[in-house]
Amino acid sequence: MLTMNIAHFLLMALVCAFETYFFNEAIFSGSYLVAILWGILLLRDLQRVYRVTKVTQAILSATKKKD
Repeated sequence: MLTMNIAHFLLMALVCAFETYFFNEAIFSGSYLVAILWGILLLRDLQRVYRVTKVTQAILSATKKKD
């Protein structure tokens, strides 16, 4: 099961921000091979965030009180 505490969330957000910054720097400097590398890493992190969001929504909907 995927559980995430505040420190893990902040670390993941920080890594994602750094990858986005370096991806943009590589694009604007014309270094497209490096941009592909950063893009792959960024895509991997965004997929992880999507999965965590889906699991969190499923847990919240399963534990929601039903009237």
